[in-house]
Amino acid sequence: MLLEKLCNSVALPSYEDEVRDLIKNSIKDFIDEIKVDRMGNVVAHKKGNGKTVILDAYMDEVGFIITAFNDDGTLKFTTLGSVDEKSIPCKDVIIGDKRINGVIGFKAIHLQGKKEREENIDIEKLSIDIGAKSKEQAKKYVSIGDYVSFTSEFSKLGNKLVKGKALDSRIPCYILIELLKENYDADIYAIFSVQKQVGNRGAIVSSYNKKSDITIIIESGLSKNSDNVIDKGPSLSRIDGNVVCNNDVINDIKTIGEKESIPCEIKNNKNKGNSGDFYVENGSKLVTVSVPCKYMNSAISVSSIDDIENTIKLIRGYLKSL
Repeated sequence: MLLEKLCNSVALPSYEDEVRDLIKNSIKDFIDEIKVDRMGNVVAHKKGNGKTVILDAYMDEVGFIITAFNDDGTLKFTTLGSVDEKSIPCKDVIIGDKRINGVIGFKAIHLQGKKEREENIDIEKLSIDIGAKSKEQAKKYVSIGDYVSFTSEFSKLGNKLVKGKALDSRIPCYILIELLKENYDADIYAIFSVQKQVGNRGAIVSSYNKKSDITIIIESGLSKNSDNVIDKGPSLSRIDGNVVCNNDVINDIKTIGEKESIPCEIKNNKNKGNSGDFYVENGSKLVTVSVPCKYMNSAISVSSIDDIENTIKLIRGYLKSL
């Protein structure tokens, strides 16, 4: 299953090579042209004679980077992206291109005092154990600057849910790959962008390089009880960061959903902002389409297969209408 391969691959900010290669191999038979820009974004062109449409999905995931060695052979680290700090302790990780196994160590609860148990997690007090007995031994396997990734394996939960690491980025990539398998009258640029987790750096570059009539940002959105609910279909954002999404495009997509009996909802809350801020500066009509996702920015997330498939159907239907 392609989504499983995407989730089990590693792609931290600036270390997206593994997922980038998988994406390129997955789309090469369905597009007219593919390039990798100097930033590392994959830009795929599916030629058409109609309106120019940019479809954007980011590749990278949250994780860590090694910063120092402790005398006892454990490793100090810091975050890459906004990792949920409460989810960090006692997780399996892999380190660097050598895929060194490690565990994020944490003081056992029966050794903690009352104050320690009540405090927030302090990353400075955590370390990664790779089984080394000394600093010198650890240096044989790991280097300063090596990336660190969670290792949660992809699998199904029941009949209609999936769990895995990096679902929030790999679901949009999977959706975009599936969309490219169809033919459209529109002139499509599919951008698989890099370094979203550290400031949307890939999207900043691609937004200057490509201009479009319409931009569709495909993302995973935090699922809550009242908004962006799992199994209720994708959500359309009215506000994405500092940008008000285009009402005409939102209504057109919503009409497609109603005609095709594809469930979708309008987000009630303000989206915290993705790469849409940069594309809209070029005059593009923007919409953000979100797939509900539980437990984002942690070692493992959960999403619905039906929501993923309905997002593909909804965007495909809109592109066919152009």
